[in-house]
Amino acid sequence: AWNTDLVRKHIANIAREKPDALIINQGDWTFPYDSVDAVKAFMLETQDIARVVIFSYKEPKVPGLVAGMAAGGGLKRIGIPFQLCYGAIDKDPKVLEELMDILRFYKKQSGVSEKVKEAIKALGKQKYLALGGMALKMPTTTCDVDQWQKLFGITYDALDQSEMKIRALKMIRWKGKPGESDYEIIDKRVKEAIDYLYNEKHGNFDFSRESFKSISKFVYQLCFYYAALDLCREYQATFAGIKCQDELSSRDCTVCLATAFLNNDVGPDGKPKEIIPVACENDMDSALTQLWMYLLTGKPAGFGDFRDVENGILAIVNCGQHPPYFFGRSDEDSVKKLDAVEYIGQEHFYAAGGSAVRGRTPEGEIITVARLARENLRYYLVAMPIETVEVSPEEHKKYSLSWPIIKGKIPIPDKKLIEIWPCNHLGFAFGDLTYHLAEMAYRLDIGYRIFDRKGREYFKPS
Repeated sequence: AWNTDLVRKHIANIAREKPDALIINQGDWTFPYDSVDAVKAFMLETQDIARVVIFSYKEPKVPGLVAGMAAGGGLKRIGIPFQLCYGAIDKDPKVLEELMDILRFYKKQSGVSEKVKEAIKALGKQKYLALGGMALKMPTTTCDVDQWQKLFGITYDALDQSEMKIRALKMIRWKGKPGESDYEIIDKRVKEAIDYLYNEKHGNFDFSRESFKSISKFVYQLCFYYAALDLCREYQATFAGIKCQDELSSRDCTVCLATAFLNNDVGPDGKPKEIIPVACENDMDSALTQLWMYLLTGKPAGFGDFRDVENGILAIVNCGQHPPYFFGRSDEDSVKKLDAVEYIGQEHFYAAGGSAVRGRTPEGEIITVARLARENLRYYLVAMPIETVEVSPEEHKKYSLSWPIIKGKIPIPDKKLIEIWPCNHLGFAFGDLTYHLAEMAYRLDIGYRIFDRKGREYFKPS
């Protein structure tokens, strides 16, 4: 095609077949505007996004690569993502393999498009509840709630952390200092949870550390969980963030139980419950990332901390909780996973003490790690799949004794992971959700850097 009419005629014929991807073939020099017009015409004809491959044939005597790069530059300027594949496809089998890898990714991306559309529609029905303000002076935990409303239709409310404490204190009659004295349980939910986890031994309790000397502190922590749950229900919040540090963690207790079980699909009483994506440290964009994953899967999504990356292995070691859902295999019964949880005293950073929610994710699982963030105030998404490796209980000594661990093989070099990741936090979920996330970010016109299992980057400008 060498003029606008021909471009539109060819595209109309292609669009009628409803392909999953559009290949722009640059065997030699073509006019870049025609290639850009072809993509835009395809989107107009299909009334949908275009998953674009620019293929440039490798023949140094003719400017196929030049044409491909020029067309790609035109698409970048208007924010349309594409993959450029370059090589002698008739002579080099690796080029064909590369092209097929891209097309397979696009095929899977197209295959989840209806699910993604449902998730995007659901975004407009979500409400975030901030329990506390910014934690530990971390700017990346805050967001512009007007931007949330404009981009996603998400509404917002905020309460002081003291609202949790007020409600928690009504659940127990303490004979001395809350969490450190004898008690009488008033709220039957707390009794049911203590009976299930502690008295019936669905979990492993360790009172050897100074920060967690008796079940009293655990009872107090459970009260904060139910207080947060009640507040989410009362304010019709569908996802949330809890500051914790350092007002609660230094004066009352850590709220690890609250974040772990709000995120979980089973409560501390061993009964199924609604999943409420929640981020520690009131990290709003992490909570939003977890929400995306939950809307796409209907399953729990956790909040994690980068701790180390070495020899292609990422260590996710959160400051006191992962949802118990991740302490077993993805297909394992969620109730049984509660038996694997280790309740052990928190680290010395938290003066009030309390129990962490410790466990290890088994090897051989595919987990997607992701983070929505802002670059120059514009949203973008980073994501990739990791394959989990076995974690020995002895490894807790290498990091922080009471904290849960996920370790997984990453598809890109260690230094590149550190360079491209937007901050110290991430969301994680079982399964390879990179296709879903690429489709969702594209449809929401959000930039992304998403890596597949082979480390190939799928990119959209922010």
